[in-house]
Amino acid sequence: MSRILLISGHPDLSSSFANKTILENLSGFSGLEVRALDTLYPDFHIDVEAEQHALMCADVVIFQFPLYWSTYPAIMKQWFDAVYTFNFAFGPEGDKLKGKKTILSITCGATEDSYSEGEFNFFVLDRYLDAAMHPVKAAQMNIIDSVVTFEMNAVEAEGGNAEQVLALSASHAARLIKSIQSLNSI
Repeated sequence: MSRILLISGHPDLSSSFANKTILENLSGFSGLEVRALDTLYPDFHIDVEAEQHALMCADVVIFQFPLYWSTYPAIMKQWFDAVYTFNFAFGPEGDKLKGKKTILSITCGATEDSYSEGEFNFFVLDRYLDAAMHPVKAAQMNIIDSVVTFEMNAVEAEGGNAEQVLALSASHAARLIKSIQSLNSI
């Protein structure tokens, strides 16, 4: 079984419906290590050595995050800035993550249609992910799958529905598990 590292970039899992439920559904998955950035680094002071070590030990890396204004939350941005350093993730000797299998696991509060030219989010989601995943691509990691679920808004005042989000989260986790399990055939 592969060693799977999940980097959770939600800024406050205790208040999350979607990301917390996804992680709960993955909790019994063998070989999975979850690094919840909000718990590990509430002060944003990233332990670079520990994070780089965790990445190096992993066979598969999953980036789990809610989409905030078409990118990941600030804690994950800080994590990338601190951890993906010269001669670790890029540069002449920066091949430490080269070829690592990577899965993106993303929750979006908006509808899928809103990620279209001329709609509320202006562009298709992949256009935003091209910029957001620049560190991953610079590190020559191999993104093998993206598990994305839209309409993950549980806030009633914003038109959200908590019950729907819980059901969508369970489905998202099941799709993520299927993606992880398919790695044996790659």
